Amino acid sequence: MLQAPCTPLSELSGAVARLASEEVNGVDGHELGDELVCMRRLMDRLEAEFVRRLERFDRGRGALSEGAVSTVSWLRATCGLTGGGAADRVRMARMLVGLPRTTASFHAGRSSFANVALIARLADEVGADTVAGVEETLVPAAEALDPGRMRILTAFTRHRLDADGALEADNRDHERRWFSCDQVFGGAFVLRGELDAENGAVLKTALDALSSPSGADDQRRGSQRRADALVELASRQLRDGRLPAAHGQRPHLTVTADAATLRRFRGAPPANVLGVGPVHAETARRLACDSVLTLATVAGNGAPLSVGRASRTIPAAIRTALGVRDEGCRFPGCDRPLAWTDGHHIRHWADGGETRMDNLVSLCRTHHRAVHEQGWEISLAPDQQVVLIEPTRVGLRPPSGSRRPRPADVGAT
Repeated sequence: MLQAPCTPLSELSGAVARLASEEVNGVDGHELGDELVCMRRLMDRLEAEFVRRLERFDRGRGALSEGAVSTVSWLRATCGLTGGGAADRVRMARMLVGLPRTTASFHAGRSSFANVALIARLADEVGADTVAGVEETLVPAAEALDPGRMRILTAFTRHRLDADGALEADNRDHERRWFSCDQVFGGAFVLRGELDAENGAVLKTALDALSSPSGADDQRRGSQRRADALVELASRQLRDGRLPAAHGQRPHLTVTADAATLRRFRGAPPANVLGVGPVHAETARRLACDSVLTLATVAGNGAPLSVGRASRTIPAAIRTALGVRDEGCRFPGCDRPLAWTDGHHIRHWADGGETRMDNLVSLCRTHHRAVHEQGWEISLAPDQQVVLIEPTRVGLRPPSGSRRPRPADVGAT
């Protein structure tokens, strides 16, 4: 009986199968780390062989003979690559032909796929002949740097080799900028967009400044902290910024609610946020805790009979005194500064609570929401220490950004 010839690919397939059959639960962590590094080097070398063969396939118009319109589309359809991943490999296949030192380092496993892709992109932008003249600098860097620093190095090289072309690329990136903030079915908002490098860095710097953990027990994911930071940026700008007025008023969030809704009467209509739609009574109570209030009397048909003057639910003098006393969020375990906080009426003013220091406490917006929408209760003891009571509703968890209070937390600031 004739046996199929043993090819390098069949040997490779067998080696991978043997690796997959190995038990790793009992392997020492250091040994596993060494194996991971070795495997990554081998995977980079395998990528180099993939690109070498791809160059021959692309040069011979193999994709067209297979019925595809391009090599990129063929890779997407047959190799399970994304459009970006396929384009990177085709670019590398075409550019590395003129970059012998980069190619040698790639095939030896000394340079990672990601770093070689950056060199190939640079060659595509300024020409392989131009990049070949600086390989003596780029290749050692590709063998030593992580992809983040390598990207910066190739960007600097691009500006040094072709400053005008880099400026044109920057202008193209700027023209491609876009952003959308769309409300979807159910009321949530979906944010999507793209910024050029400079404006993206501006936004990221601002978000990073506001998205650090609130304390040692902050359990929010990084993505949640960044989402909260984005809202915090907008909240501060609405509160303290110099935004253009609209219809004689500064931009603001407008909430309309019946008195019965704020008092949580059963059967009361939901509150309404202008431009958003209905919100729960507790959300309206939270927003009304520290806001500008306008009282209106309406007839049974909804027509306004009288509209009073706008006034702050917490006057400026009391808000200043509250800040001096609290210095930040008073929820146990939270260290967010005063600028992040709202004034919270412990007994809501809609229920007859007075706007006095012994009925007010500063809470960051995360914990203000925890008290209203998530059922936590907070109060002040006679000595002004905070007392916290867990929710009684089933299934509620501690709010993100804090720990579940222990007995020692009662009375803690």
